[in-house]
Amino acid sequence: MLRITFRQMEAFYWAATLGTVNAAAKHLFVSQPAITARVKELEDILGIALLSRSQQGVQLTPAGREVLQDAQRILKLGEELERRGQHEVPPLDGVLRLGADESSAAVAVSEILRQLRVRYPALRVDLSIERSKVLHEKLNRRELDVALQTSPVARPHVSDELLGWVQVAWVAASGMELAHLPLSPSDAASVPVVTNPPPSVLHFVARDWLSKAGTDLHHLNTCNSLAMIMSLVQEGHAIAALPVPVVFEKLKLGTLKLVEAEPPLPPIAYYISYLVEKQDAGVATIVDVAKNVLSSAQFFLRQPAE
Repeated sequence: MLRITFRQMEAFYWAATLGTVNAAAKHLFVSQPAITARVKELEDILGIALLSRSQQGVQLTPAGREVLQDAQRILKLGEELERRGQHEVPPLDGVLRLGADESSAAVAVSEILRQLRVRYPALRVDLSIERSKVLHEKLNRRELDVALQTSPVARPHVSDELLGWVQVAWVAASGMELAHLPLSPSDAASVPVVTNPPPSVLHFVARDWLSKAGTDLHHLNTCNSLAMIMSLVQEGHAIAALPVPVVFEKLKLGTLKLVEAEPPLPPIAYYISYLVEKQDAGVATIVDVAKNVLSSAQFFLRQPAE
């Protein structure tokens, strides 16, 4: 039985060609451990070392140089086979009704759509960016095919798959001075806080944490736009409990900072939910693309398999 896979060949080829596991992972939109594991599987099957590893990256061994030529031929053949199949009807009869909450939309939806367009040029996408509650309602009414959101729909006609847990932290403007660190619920009683209105998961995370001090939550302001919340925080009007992946870029730019808190905020779960009746119409392809993009974007603090 043939044990060598295209994924193993692809991981080896791009690691060797690009010179680092990190570059190969970014090119293939998978995690670095996945690239390392696939190359190791290929080496174990062949019984030879293909790459030597150092702090500078990876280099081909003499045996690896020979296998690289074979890998290139195999991958080229695979691309030719895929091109032959590109005239088939795209999944979901050519129309994808995709829903996402603001957090997953900010981090991954653009790349998900790019990959789907490359794979299925004729696929039309109707995109809905809504709160999880609204996404649930649309799935219940069969107005969406697939949705990325923070809680299971839990209906017989909808399949819910747990993708992983996302880190949530208190975020403040980089120039905001806080009197006490790490921030405690009692300390936060004197600080303006902004969050999504209920029934948002982020609202309940912030409210439950603040309520540990047993104080009045009059300082808990609400805003129904995640982008506006980040703007208010950046301007120093308030602090907010936000998914860390959503503020990665602003943290790098130095306009926002994470606030150390005790106790820390709990992570929130993320699900991909889809209509069961669409399973045979190619929805699995959409699910796989979404999972790979979110994983490669380091969206998750941890995932079920870990």
